[in-house]
Amino acid sequence: MLHQQLEQLARIREPAARSELIRALVAEYARSTEVDPSPTERALFSGIVLSVFEELDRAARYELVVRLAKTDRITSDLADRLAEEEYALSEPVLEHSPVISEDALKNIARTASNQHRKSIARRTDLTEEICDTLIARGSRPITLLLLDNLSTPLSVKACLALLIFANTEENVLAALAKRALLDEGFHETLSMVLESGCPLFPPVLEKALKANDLEKLAARAGNVDRDADIEIDGEFYSRHEAHIHIANGELTFDSILRTLIDDERMDAVGWLLARQLQLRDEAVMDTIRSDADIAIMKLMIKTGVGTETYRAFLQARCVWLERSTRAIPDLIFKYKSELRKVGAQAVS
Repeated sequence: MLHQQLEQLARIREPAARSELIRALVAEYARSTEVDPSPTERALFSGIVLSVFEELDRAARYELVVRLAKTDRITSDLADRLAEEEYALSEPVLEHSPVISEDALKNIARTASNQHRKSIARRTDLTEEICDTLIARGSRPITLLLLDNLSTPLSVKACLALLIFANTEENVLAALAKRALLDEGFHETLSMVLESGCPLFPPVLEKALKANDLEKLAARAGNVDRDADIEIDGEFYSRHEAHIHIANGELTFDSILRTLIDDERMDAVGWLLARQLQLRDEAVMDTIRSDADIAIMKLMIKTGVGTETYRAFLQARCVWLERSTRAIPDLIFKYKSELRKVGAQAVS
C-alpha cells in the first residue's frame, strides 16, 4: 500500500492532488506504530515530504504536525522545516519534537517572537546556551516559565540576570526562591554566587537563603498559566507578545555589565569585573576609584567588552566619582587602538 502511494506521488504533478496524497501517506506512516521505522525508512519518508513540501497546502502541513511533530519518526531536517511554519503549526514542534536540531532552536530563540520562545521554554531538554538566550531576549513570562521548569539548566550568567530582575520585580524574586527550594542544584548555584559577595542579591532573598528559610518567599510565586487559546491534537497552546530586557539581547558578560552600568550599580559593576578578571573586589574597586585611566583601560580590555560598553562605563564612572568627562574621547580612541592590536595578535 505504502509503495503504491509513493509510486503515485512520483507521477502526480497537480499540487492539490499531491497534498491529498501526502495526507494519506502521513496517516498511513503514523498509524504503523507497532514497529518503529528504520533509519532508512525515516530518511526516505522525510526526504519525500521535504521534496514536495513547498507545494503542500495548509491541511497537509497540519496533518504532518498533528501526527508526527511530537515523535521521532521524522528526521531533524523535516522537524526543522516544520518549525519554520506559522506559530499555530510550529508550536508542537518547538515544545515537543525530540528530533528538532539544536541549531534550529537557537535560531528561533534568537530571532522569532515571544510566543515561539514561550513554547521552547517548556521543553525538557534545553541547554544552558538556549536558556541564556531565552532570558536575554524573552518577555518576563518566559523567564518565569524557565524558573518553573525544573528541567532547565540555569547558568551563573542566567542567575545574575535573574537577580537583576528580582531587585525590582516581586514575581521573579518569588520564583527564584521557589526554584531554589525545589531544585538542589539551583540552590547550590545561588549559594555559590551569594558566597562570592555578589551585591545583586535582594536583601530578603539573601536572608532567606542564609537561614535556609525559603518557604515564605516561595509561597508568593504565582501559577504559570498557559493562556491557552488554540488546540492541536488535544493539546492547548499559548499566546504572548512582549519585549527585550537584557542589553543587546544576548546573555553575555558584556551585556550583563552594560545592564548594571545603565542601572547605575557601580558596586555590582566592580564585583562583576573582579569575577571576570579573577581579582579581589577591593583591588578592582580601588582601581576604578583611582586616577589611573590607563590601568583601568587595560583591565577593561582584558574583559573583552566592546567600545560602547567601555564608553558607558567611563561616563557612569565620571558621574559616580563627580569627575570631568573631557578625557573620554581620547580614552575611547586609545581603547579602539588597543582592541585592534589584540585582534591582530589573536589572528597571527
